[in-house]
Amino acid sequence: MTFRWVFLLVLLLPLIVLGGFLLSRLEGQAPEVTHDLVEPFVGEPREIVLDISERGRGLQTIRVSVVQNGRETPLEEVHFEGSMLWAGSGVLSHRLPLTIDASGLSLEDGEALMRIEIRDYSWRNWWHGNLAVTEVPMVVDTRAPQIEVLSRLHYVNQGGSGVVIYRLSETCPSHGVEVGGHFYPGFPAGGKDPKLMKAFFAVAYNQAADTAVLASATDFAGNQTTMGFHCRIRKKAFRKDVLDISDAFIRDRMVPLLAAEGGSESDLEKVFLAVNRDMREANYETLTGLGQQTVPEMMWEGPFLRLPKAANRAQFADHRVYRYKGAVVDRQVHLGADLASIQHSPVPAANNGRVVFADKVGIYGNAVVIDHGFGLFSLYAHLSSIGVETGARVNKNDTIGKTGVTGLAVGDHLHFGMMVNDTFVNPVEWWDSHWINDNILTKLKLVEAAADTGN
Repeated sequence: MTFRWVFLLVLLLPLIVLGGFLLSRLEGQAPEVTHDLVEPFVGEPREIVLDISERGRGLQTIRVSVVQNGRETPLEEVHFEGSMLWAGSGVLSHRLPLTIDASGLSLEDGEALMRIEIRDYSWRNWWHGNLAVTEVPMVVDTRAPQIEVLSRLHYVNQGGSGVVIYRLSETCPSHGVEVGGHFYPGFPAGGKDPKLMKAFFAVAYNQAADTAVLASATDFAGNQTTMGFHCRIRKKAFRKDVLDISDAFIRDRMVPLLAAEGGSESDLEKVFLAVNRDMREANYETLTGLGQQTVPEMMWEGPFLRLPKAANRAQFADHRVYRYKGAVVDRQVHLGADLASIQHSPVPAANNGRVVFADKVGIYGNAVVIDHGFGLFSLYAHLSSIGVETGARVNKNDTIGKTGVTGLAVGDHLHFGMMVNDTFVNPVEWWDSHWINDNILTKLKLVEAAADTGN
């Protein structure tokens, strides 16, 4: 390399370094922001999370305000310490949770904007940094939705089911019936009126006659309305059984069940409790969790089928006391009806629906669960074989399996259960055409009348 080229390189190198330095200081990429305000409605205090990112020298300031009718109300301001001359702040991302309370901010019902102003430590704009301004449209809504209950005279047994028909004053993402604080979601009833709804609900076997039953609705802004409607809960008496447990039963039936779930225990009483109490509870959670998979379609029609020519072996909500070596070791409630016919009897689908579960499940053995729509499910357990797959559509009286002794069954039989959303209810009601007509169908007819007329 000649002396001239060396000389030029010496002259240019500082300029190259200076150019790189200035480019880094004068970077022009503005900060970016995303938010989780999926629906634009605000009313009751709600949290909104901003995720802010920066690719240059770091964030300098974040300023958030709400603008309505020409008035700007500050909401949040954050400053990040740093050096404009040298390193900036070095903060390239920041998550900012905000709480917007329409009443606290004195906002009026109507349109508004959430304005987000973000600056970085760039030398651009005469050392003020790149400025990113984002305006998020919002709708302020402080009025609670109104509920008009159209169905009348709801009489529900302990452990029984019901349906209510109601109309909302506005579209709500969450609405339904609360029974003692337990929520049963509602669904669009169909027809010409989009605000007409229906909700199937249940009163659990252990809920008292004075349990509060309320219609409930929450709009997109978080405003909630709850109101009572005529619902009388009838008391029911449930049977009580005392069952003596032997070592042989625990060894033959419970030890294999526990081992199949990966458990191991030498103490037979602990084996019994691990299966009869702990596994039962886990299996219950699995089955009731299926309630979230329901579809807003009424697939069933008429009374539900009972296993043909079957004798009752146990009833819904039988209260069972378990004794081992003369001492009471557990108490459980039987949440179905046990029906016994001949060995390996064909099991019919109780009504039209869609299979949402077809597999083994602990103490229930081989089991099938069918969704009949709008939160109504049927359960078939202890099957010797399963004849359907998850996702299959079935018609009333289709064979879905055969009775058996899988799980914790004693003798060949079918454990049949009915669920409303996530609550087991008395299947006897759903076998009874008179009960269905008086308590369900007469109310659903209101849907047809109200939806067609819009009244």
